[in-house]
Amino acid sequence: MNYKNVNDYEVMYMIRENDDTAVDIMYEKYKPVIMQLAAKYYAKVKNCGVEYDDLVQEGMIALNRAIMSYKDDCGAMIYTYILVCLERHLITYCRNLQSMKHYHLNNSVAYDISYSYVDYKDPDYFMNDILLHEQFTKYKNDFEFLDANIFELRINGFSYKEICCLLEISYKYLESRLSRIRNVLKRKEKTFI
Repeated sequence: MNYKNVNDYEVMYMIRENDDTAVDIMYEKYKPVIMQLAAKYYAKVKNCGVEYDDLVQEGMIALNRAIMSYKDDCGAMIYTYILVCLERHLITYCRNLQSMKHYHLNNSVAYDISYSYVDYKDPDYFMNDILLHEQFTKYKNDFEFLDANIFELRINGFSYKEICCLLEISYKYLESRLSRIRNVLKRKEKTFI
């Protein structure tokens, strides 16, 4: 179907009457415009870690907002209103990408381990814990009571989740305590060697 000949006012009327096919018609009609604008702005922000498809998706979001916010009495043609909304949304999106405000969010690596309570299954990792347990028994009195309990529970086969529940501590705190204990034991062994 040739969407260039579709009357925007009729389609908007159909959208106001909750016709889902009318929304699809608007998306298909303005998709080439969105793709053209996305290509224009992609050249400016491609070094910010954004994909062309992300800009197209943002254009579709802007189109949806423009369709839903258009009012007949605003005094602008639908085509002009939609173009202005698309252009402004993409400009704002690109400006936010380029600003240092969102630098860490845009360039960060996801770290979901703190939410998943994953236990390490690597046998070498557990063997290190067993070797550290032998060292830990030598220097047990040098550690705080909570640290000693955490390490004892871990060596006795308790999972991270179980230790967190038993001692009522956070997963992040548990990891930092275990890491601290390992580092202290490694330092003590190096001083005696």
